[in-house]
Amino acid sequence: NKLKIKIIIMSIIVMFGCVPPATDSPSADTDVYANLEDCEPCPLLLNFASSNYQNRDWRGAINNYDQLLKCNCGKVDPENTFKYMAYSYQQLGLYDSAAYIFKQGLKYTPEDIDLLKMAGENSGRLENYDDQIYYFDKILSFEENNLEILEMLSNVYRDREMYEEQVSILNIWLKYEPTSRNANAEKKAAFAALGKDESDVDRERWESETSNIQYGLDYIRSLQDAGNIEKIVEVCKELLVYEKYNTTVLRNLGDAYLNLYKEDEALDTYNTLAKVDPTNYDVAIDISKILTNKEKYPEALDWADKAVSVSGKNGKSIYQRAEVYFAVAESCSSDPLTFWDKVVYEVSWEDYKSASNKGYSQAKSRRDFVGENFITTPADWFMRPDGEKEVVPQGECYSWINKSIKRKK
Repeated sequence: NKLKIKIIIMSIIVMFGCVPPATDSPSADTDVYANLEDCEPCPLLLNFASSNYQNRDWRGAINNYDQLLKCNCGKVDPENTFKYMAYSYQQLGLYDSAAYIFKQGLKYTPEDIDLLKMAGENSGRLENYDDQIYYFDKILSFEENNLEILEMLSNVYRDREMYEEQVSILNIWLKYEPTSRNANAEKKAAFAALGKDESDVDRERWESETSNIQYGLDYIRSLQDAGNIEKIVEVCKELLVYEKYNTTVLRNLGDAYLNLYKEDEALDTYNTLAKVDPTNYDVAIDISKILTNKEKYPEALDWADKAVSVSGKNGKSIYQRAEVYFAVAESCSSDPLTFWDKVVYEVSWEDYKSASNKGYSQAKSRRDFVGENFITTPADWFMRPDGEKEVVPQGECYSWINKSIKRKK
C-alpha cells in the first residue's frame, strides 16, 4: 500500500510538471529538496498558498509558497508565485526577504514588467538605489515608452541629484509625451540645478517643431521670465508664419515691441489684433495709450471710447479715457490756467470719479489730485453768462472735444 501511494503521488507530480530542475535551472529550485514523499501535489500547494494570500494571511501564504518552492513547484505559476510571496513579505515589513524573492522570481520570468516594477519599488524602500535604477532601466529596455516608469526613474535620479541622468530620461519621456507639462517642468528644474538656462528646455522643444504654436508660446513665456524681449519678437514672427492671426501670438508680439520702445511696430501689431479680436478692450486701451504718448489725442480718444463701449463701461476703460482728457489739458494749458483749461481738466475729473466709483483703485489718487487743483470753481463761473448752464470745451486746442460740464453755483 505504501508503494502504491508513492506511485500515485509521483504520477501527479509528473502530470503537473513538478519535476526536479535541470542543472541550469534558477537557484530557487536548487536548494535541498524536501522529500517528495512529504509533498502534496503542486496544484494543491499552490491552492493553499493562494487561499492564504486572498485571505490576507501573509504569514500563512509565505509558509505555503515556501513549501511550494521546496517541493520543486516554482515553475507551476511563476508569474504569480514570486509576486505574491514577495508582496506577503512586504505586508509584514520584511523588505529584505521580499528583495530576495524578487530576484529569484526574475530568474524564471526576467521580462515580467510587474515583477520588475515591484522589485524596483521595494529597492527604493531599502534605499538600495542602484538596484532600483537597474530594475527600472530593465523595464525601459523592454518598453522604452512606459511613461509611468520613465517618471519614476526621473524621480529617482532627481532625488539622488543625478541631474544629467535625469535629463536623459526626461528626453525619452518627452519624446513619447511631448505635451507633458510635468516632464517639461522637471527638465527645467534639472537644467537650473545644472546651472543651465531653463529657457533652453522650451527652445529645444519648439525648435524640434517650429510650427507647433503651443511649444512656441511656452518658449515665449520662458523668454519673458528671462527678460529676453528681442528673442520674443523673433519667435512671434516665426509663429505668425504658420498662424498669421493667432491672437495670443499677436498680443505677445505687440507687448514685446512696446517693451522695446518700438511704439510704431507695437501700434501696427495692436491694430491687427483689434481687427481680429474687436471685443478685446485691453487692446483698445493699449492703442489709446500709444496714441496718447504720440500726442494724437483725437484718435486716442476714439480708441478709449471703443474700450468703454466694448467693456460695458468698466473702470479700467473709463480711466483710460480720463487719461486722454488729462493729457490734452496738460499739453494745451497755460499758466495761469484758463477757464477752458479747467473745463477740460474737469472733464477728465468726471471720468476719474466714475472709474473710482466702479472700483478701479488706481483712479482714486488721480481723482483727488485733479479735483483739488485744476477743476472750475463757482468763482470761475461768475464771469460766465447767467443763462449758461453747461459748456463744452472751446478754443483751437479743445474744439474737437464734445464732452460738457455743468455750471457750478
